[in-house]
This record gives sequence, structure tokens and C-alpha cells, in this order.
Amino acid sequence: MTSVVVVHQWKDEQKDRVMKFANTITGMAKNKNLPSGLNLVEIHLAKNANIAVCRWEVDSLQHLMSVASSLKPDWQISAYEVSKIY
Repeated sequence: MTSVVVVHQWKDEQKDRVMKFANTITGMAKNKNLPSGLNLVEIHLAKNANIAVCRWEVDSLQHLMSVASSLKPDWQISAYEVSKIY
């Protein structure tokens, strides 16, 4: 499995769509309905900023981004393979 951090950034007018997206993903994770190979570890929502950071364990970054794009987000999403150093 690969550790991935995904950073979501949005404009104020996109907030409702972002929250719907987040609720869909967290609901799928809680109900164990995420596609095989994708495991949502945690989500952090920045206070007073339109930024969320999600940590995933995935079979591949490409698979995660393919599934995410199928939900048609219209805000900025950046994803990075990461390794824990501390």
C-alpha cells in the first residue's frame, strides 16, 4: 500500500459541493463501501481557511485520483505520495 496525502482547496461559493463530496466519501469509508485498494485514514479541515487535507492508504495514486475524478470535483485537488519520517 502507498501512503497518500490529498489537499483540497476551494472558493467560498464551492463549499456546499465540497462538503457534499466529503460526506459522500466519509459515508463510503464508514460503511466500508470504498473501492477495493482505497482506505481513508483521516481528514483534517483547516479552521478559517478553505482547505482540507486527507490521508489515504491506497494501492496506487492513479486509482485514488481516478475514483475522485469520477465524483466530478470542480475545486483544486493536489495529491502526493508521502512517507513518514517522524
